[in-house]
Amino acid sequence: MKFSLSKSKLSNCLQSILQVVPTKSTLPILTNVLIEALENKLKISATDLDISITANVECTVVKKGSAVLPAKILFEIIRELPESEITVESTNSRVEIKIPNGSYKIASVSSDDFPKLPAVNTKKEIKIDADDLVRMIKKTTFACSTDETRPALNGVLWQTQGDRMQMVATDGHRLAKMSVENTKLKGMSEDIIIPPKVLNLIPKFVDGGGKEVGVIFGENNIIFNLEDTILTSRLIEGPYPNFEQVIPSENDKKLVISKDELGGAVRRVSILSNTLTHQVKFSIQGNKLTLSTSNADVGGEGKEVIDCDFQGDNIEIGYNANYVIEILSKMDSEEVIFELSQPVSAGVIYSPALPKEDFLCLVMPLRLAD
Repeated sequence: MKFSLSKSKLSNCLQSILQVVPTKSTLPILTNVLIEALENKLKISATDLDISITANVECTVVKKGSAVLPAKILFEIIRELPESEITVESTNSRVEIKIPNGSYKIASVSSDDFPKLPAVNTKKEIKIDADDLVRMIKKTTFACSTDETRPALNGVLWQTQGDRMQMVATDGHRLAKMSVENTKLKGMSEDIIIPPKVLNLIPKFVDGGGKEVGVIFGENNIIFNLEDTILTSRLIEGPYPNFEQVIPSENDKKLVISKDELGGAVRRVSILSNTLTHQVKFSIQGNKLTLSTSNADVGGEGKEVIDCDFQGDNIEIGYNANYVIEILSKMDSEEVIFELSQPVSAGVIYSPALPKEDFLCLVMPLRLAD
């Protein structure tokens, strides 16, 4: 194997691949990358057995071949090199990296030892709008659970029936649901649950601009074709809980408030909240929202009053400040709307800039101490 390309090209390619390489693994081969020199291009692959990534980059190939190299060491060497043309050549069980004024040699492993990556059948590929996919990902993955005892909640539900498709994520304390128009996936009626790790990689490779992403639905995996990069992930086994039944439809109280004012006040007041619950009390009377918290451990109390527009009876309700701040960060408007009911019922949060059906979040209250 022998090929040459610029330092920056190789460094950028390795950096994107490194996001899937496990730092530690019971299978040492997984901390390596597979490098294949093909016709006028270099193909670099990595996998943690759940997610696989393959990146292609154009280069000058003198001799085709393949090698498996330690990912971290290879990346650190390439990253520190000065900008120049790099030539990589393999002989027996070593790979030599040559630059104009030096060379580095690393031991390589046979490519036969590297896990077999899923085959990509582009004939089964369905193209969907990249901007829509990225928006759904950015608005939902934050609400996934990390509790291994409920594996379905560790993923994002992707529903593709009918004229709309939507992604939903929840950890039982909060929920995010984003829906967009669906013109391409109408035939795909099965719900699938996708690990957030692979979804969060997609925005890093897609810069929008009216581009499309190829999606291949497999038996128990999903493949995203992002032009020069291919991502494959196993799917999480369902069923996903019936989330529709937890979204209240008859909340009779409505709070409209400045997103930035609320976010800033919650952040400040929560500094003195309980370190476990992060509880902040929302007391709404007329057109005033009072945020308050107390922490007996440090003998501290915090309180701020904000103007708001409120319709309904006065209410006191407790929320985890971190959940509220994170949900507010996903809203694309100057104001946000909270629909509330009882102090023990879920609150629905959405932006007036979008129909509620397109994007909403739900947050469960914390029981206030008497």
